[in-house]
Amino acid sequence: MNKYVEFVSDEDFLECVRKVVDSYQTLDENITPTSILTESKNTIDEFKTIFDVCVNQISFDEWSKIELTRQQDKTINNKIGEFHQELLGKVNGWVDLGVGDETEIDLKKEDNTVFIELKNKYNTMNSSSEKTCREKLEKVIEKYPDATAYWAYVISKNYKSECRVWKYQQREDERIKRISGDRLYAMITGDSQALEKTFDAIPKAIVEILSEDYRLSKDDEKLKMEYNNIIFKNEDD
Repeated sequence: MNKYVEFVSDEDFLECVRKVVDSYQTLDENITPTSILTESKNTIDEFKTIFDVCVNQISFDEWSKIELTRQQDKTINNKIGEFHQELLGKVNGWVDLGVGDETEIDLKKEDNTVFIELKNKYNTMNSSSEKTCREKLEKVIEKYPDATAYWAYVISKNYKSECRVWKYQQREDERIKRISGDRLYAMITGDSQALEKTFDAIPKAIVEILSEDYRLSKDDEKLKMEYNNIIFKNEDD
């Protein structure tokens, strides 16, 4: 019997969780306001910097720690998106297409009947990327007429459970749909509670990865249950 979730092996689950855990790097204690300006991959907005320092009444040293944490957070968010794609791609009968597949899609069913473009959150696409996503899905169903293509987002607006035809501008096709994370996980795994079970399994996996005797406090366990009730108990359309 699996320790974490039933739809992938414990080894596969730990592998996916470990990649996210590894992105939480220890903050460099030697970071300085000057080094973060000169060494950051993206040029720092110096005007926002001076506003942050003066409005929040913090030192430049304090600002540099906050900025480094913010940069790290972007990396972590990207890794969490990859976590869902890789995990679902390990479910029997499904394939994580990774990068470089001719369809440019994230996931598919092995028999080419379902294709999924997966985003971590419903509002991560701007108008240009939404147009690109739509065009990719349209190309897929043109090549595979019997397939259904999905724009999926793990986190839906107000945690609403949904699966519906994606009406885009003046175009509408029953084979192109948008789907929330809970319904996506249910479709792929056959378990209507798969997303919630994944959420609940993550702390257990992290404890094993870090080899530390860490547990949520009783108060935090209670808050987590309230969190679960908000996120996973919404009614479908």
